[in-house]
Amino acid sequence: MKRIMNVFNEGVLDLLANAGVAIPYFFCLTLYNQNKNIFVFALPFLMLYTFRALGMLLTTFITLPASTMLSMSNLFGVIGSLCMLGASNPVFGIIGGVFLGLASSWIWPYYLTVRSRGKMDKEFKFNRMHTLSMVLTIILLLVVELIATKTKLLSLSFILLAFLFFAAMVGGMNVTHRLTFYQGLEKKPKFRINSFFNLIVLASLVMLLFIIRYTRLKEVSNTIDLVISIAAIVLFLILAYYQLGVHKKMFPVSLVAINRGVVMNYVMLYAIFDSTIRFKFNTLMLVYTIYLVGFELGPALLKKHKNWRYPLLLIGLVLALFNYTYFIGLFLLAVFVGTDNRILNDALYTNPDLDSERAFLIKYQLSCVGNVSQQLIYMTTIYFISYFTDINALGFFNNISNGPTNSTLYGVHLFITAIVFIYAAVTFYFAREK
Repeated sequence: MKRIMNVFNEGVLDLLANAGVAIPYFFCLTLYNQNKNIFVFALPFLMLYTFRALGMLLTTFITLPASTMLSMSNLFGVIGSLCMLGASNPVFGIIGGVFLGLASSWIWPYYLTVRSRGKMDKEFKFNRMHTLSMVLTIILLLVVELIATKTKLLSLSFILLAFLFFAAMVGGMNVTHRLTFYQGLEKKPKFRINSFFNLIVLASLVMLLFIIRYTRLKEVSNTIDLVISIAAIVLFLILAYYQLGVHKKMFPVSLVAINRGVVMNYVMLYAIFDSTIRFKFNTLMLVYTIYLVGFELGPALLKKHKNWRYPLLLIGLVLALFNYTYFIGLFLLAVFVGTDNRILNDALYTNPDLDSERAFLIKYQLSCVGNVSQQLIYMTTIYFISYFTDINALGFFNNISNGPTNSTLYGVHLFITAIVFIYAAVTFYFAREK
């Protein structure tokens, strides 16, 4: 019985690590959608969104072992989920969103570091029983979410999420206790600040990201939208300069990691808003399902043809331009991310110039740069259009009467897709040369 529970906990850990971004995001967004007229319910979603982006950049200042940070991320998930039970109180809603944002940001890279260490030292192996526990957990999640959505008792979802994060925390402890590498490591917290200037810029960027996300929920002046967006880009470029300067020796691997973030944001954030407006129904679950399936199948589908991944990415972006092939295009993008992810992991973890404990963190820091940059390009584009054509910017995210026309929406889609296509093509050129 103990062995079964251990396998279950480790399977839950793997599931939350893979879907740690999607599940809390979906629950918090559903909570907001059920209570759109009460702004306090938007706060958890806003905080989760903001601190999910911040969490990865914060790892620059944190030097705790991956085993400790894995436990901490799951603990944050438990605390955040329980706080969400009192989301009607703004204090609990904000705390819950912050903790869930950090948990969803940290769990995957730190789990990947621990799991890779276990595989390298042949002390941990993911087997079929782990896969079975993942499948059972997914079924449980879907059933509970369906009940919670139909009855509007979303507290059931957050209770389950707290339980799953607790199970993942126990599973993470089971795994790390088996790994010789993590025995005897210094467990005292270490926090260093390389530059107070960097920290100030980071804090300012976080506030602006919060405000930008707020403007997607509430109508504000087009002028304010534009000023906020431009300020965020300036701060982001300053921060990115300092982040990328450290990784010049990694070129073109650093370019590949940034491209990963750009493509992921295109699929998991931009495409959800675009397709919801385009097809007149909420595509959140559909897009996430396509992403997870493509991500998991990608390495198997391209096992013998890994060099096809970039051509498939470029083809997928072209297919995403047309309604009939839109979701096929997103699937090809997800296949690319899943396949390229494995290759990038191997390149980073075996790089002699990198500390293996920080390799995946560097990857996700760079991916975060790509993620935020693609997001800022999108937001700035629509804010410029809204400002100069006097269109309500909320129309790019919701169906409203004074929103953009179909031709304007398609023009934005064409521009954003072209930007991602160009960056992917440049990355393909340099990565192939390497």
